[in-house]
Amino acid sequence: MGSALRVEISGVTDTHQSRLACWTRLTEEAARCQASGVLAVDAREGTLASPGQWHDVLASLDIDALRTMPLAFVGRWPRYTELEVLNLSLIERGFRAQVFDDEAAAERWLRYGEHGGAWPPGDHFSTKARSNT
Repeated sequence: MGSALRVEISGVTDTHQSRLACWTRLTEEAARCQASGVLAVDAREGTLASPGQWHDVLASLDIDALRTMPLAFVGRWPRYTELEVLNLSLIERGFRAQVFDDEAAAERWLRYGEHGGAWPPGDHFSTKARSNT
């Protein structure tokens, strides 16, 4: 398993097709690089998606590869509220996801958060138990 994949999502995503294309590409890239998690920084423009529209997008995707990794989304107002809707939809489907308004907080959650994952390879943390004897 590799390191977390950082993606910046930009452009206009007003339609079902553009949201679907974005998520398809994200899923394919995460699988291709064997990411340990995904950090998606959302800088999109366009109309915010409704809960029903996100339901339709997620129902159209084969995103089970993402189910094994934590997903951190970063967005600013008003995208933050849309990402919260997406986040809840993913959690209801069994994904480990969280929304942040700060990229550093999202990175910390991916690295140390309580998402049940192992430490990413290459990190240098001591796992030795300490004893006072």
